[in-house]
Amino acid sequence: MIRVLLSERIKKTAGKLPPDVREKASQAIADVGPAFGDPHQHRGLGLRKLARRSYEVRVHLQWRVVFIYDGKTLIAYDVMNHDEVLLWLRGQRK
Repeated sequence: MIRVLLSERIKKTAGKLPPDVREKASQAIADVGPAFGDPHQHRGLGLRKLARRSYEVRVHLQWRVVFIYDGKTLIAYDVMNHDEVLLWLRGQRK
């Protein structure tokens, strides 16, 4: 099982989310640690690699939790909508 940490950014964002999305995001963060690295388990979570060190879990039709993997730990970075994830990825690749 991999350790999952919460960034300050996701803590701020979570307070602004609707309660149902916040609950689903919280559950996804709790579930991703034990499933990370096991394709059979994380497939059901919708865990998807975005770039070299970044991953996302779909928590709602619109919302994703973005994680950054530092080689030992997954950092729950932020909850973003699909378009925000794309913009964030473009910024990361520059």
